[in-house]
Amino acid sequence: MSRTGLLYRETKNMLVRVKDAPESDELIQAIEDFFEKREGLIKEIKPPLSEEEKLELQQVVDMEPLIMTELKRLQQDVKKELVKAKQKRAMHHSYINPYQNMTIDGTYYDKRK
Repeated sequence: MSRTGLLYRETKNMLVRVKDAPESDELIQAIEDFFEKREGLIKEIKPPLSEEEKLELQQVVDMEPLIMTELKRLQQDVKKELVKAKQKRAMHHSYINPYQNMTIDGTYYDKRK
């Protein structure tokens, strides 16, 4: 199989894998592996290309926005999880020491002379 065929197959597999998939450590590792493999395949593709190879590369280019949309969705999911974890940690600390963040703004000023 040609390098463009491998690139097309890997890109299509990645699109299927990330499509509506929940965020997980295995998925993130698979995405990293995909990008490393893709980089190597792209470097190995040398012109002149046949019509079939050009068609495969065009299909890869067409799939790219779909993959990027799914990756942005996964990124948002990770960000939401981080925010929840920070809120949970802050709430946990406030239960341990509830008077830690107390402010002294309850000073009474007598306006009468």
